[in-house]
Formats: sequence, structure tokens, C-alpha cells
Amino acid sequence: MSNSENSYRIVFVNKKVKSNWEALLQKFPEKIERCRQFLENNPEDRRKAIGILKKLHPPYEGILQYDLTKDNYRIWYRVDRDKRIVIIKYAGVHPD
Repeated sequence: MSNSENSYRIVFVNKKVKSNWEALLQKFPEKIERCRQFLENNPEDRRKAIGILKKLHPPYEGILQYDLTKDNYRIWYRVDRDKRIVIIKYAGVHPD
């Protein structure tokens, strides 16, 4: 993870989400690395997203979605600007 004072720290909402992230790392190492760099440095800047970045609508208001792949792998996260934390809430196949 980045050591810059301006970077965000990535945390996981629970162990299952962390385990899913690690499984995606095994399956898509380059895509997860690009996603990680994006989340640490520009988690809300759509212009800098390598994947597609979307704001979700209610009932998921405040959650951002990073499309890891074109078909169906997603990362859902929330940004705490004050604490400079990115909270990964979901990692995996697009939920129905």
C-alpha cells in the first residue's frame, strides 16, 4: 500500500469481503493492482478510473462501484475523506 501522506488507506468491512478481494487478486492480479492504486490515490475521481466508476443509487446511496471487468466483477466501496479511508464493502461477481 502507498505510504504517501495524501493517499487513502484501504480497509475491508469484514473478513468475507477481504477474502473475496484476495480471491480476485489471484484471478485478476493486474486489474486488482490497478484498482488498489486508484483507490489509494483517487477513489472518487472518475477521470482517473481505469475501470468504470459509478455512484450507486438508493438503497446503496453513498457507495461507489468500480467495475473490475467489463462483464461482471465489481468492487463496492465508501470513502471517508476525513479519515482518508476507503472501506471496501463488496468484492465479487455483480450481485443481482
